[in-house]
Amino acid sequence: LLTLFLATPATAAPDIQGYYIGAMGGYGELEANEFNESAASYGGYAGYSFGKDLAIESTFFTTANLADEGDVKARAVTLAAKLNHFFSPTYSMFIKIGVASTDVSAGIDDYSATGWMWGAGFNMAVTDNVNVRLGYEVILTDLEHDTSDDIIDSELANLYLGINYQF
Repeated sequence: LLTLFLATPATAAPDIQGYYIGAMGGYGELEANEFNESAASYGGYAGYSFGKDLAIESTFFTTANLADEGDVKARAVTLAAKLNHFFSPTYSMFIKIGVASTDVSAGIDDYSATGWMWGAGFNMAVTDNVNVRLGYEVILTDLEHDTSDDIIDSELANLYLGINYQF
């Protein structure tokens, strides 16, 4: 990543208006009551930039197995307003706030919920259309069991490296 930053031409600048779509991979962590485990995560994101400062973005990600024993996986879909701050035409940072839907499958038990999310990260334009980002998102929900009245307070976090193409 450092080599990519150093090798980026100073003239690369993102198209600050229009659609973009990207892929991400990283590290997800689920905290739910006494359960606190992490695993690899992967997914994608897409959005529309209204201009230099504001975009609307949706993300989807899923985790690998979060449990040492058994099978626990989490999935999330978000929709958020994304505010950008450019340090230069090449480098920027962002913050996001929005809503999220989370599903957790734990063997034969399934939990789901909608809740709030927030995120932050850094973006670097590699070319006029290709951007690399390092981001972090947190989803806060009260997971409900699919067949019982069990409710579990949860926090699903995702640290990721993404690459996107801006149209």
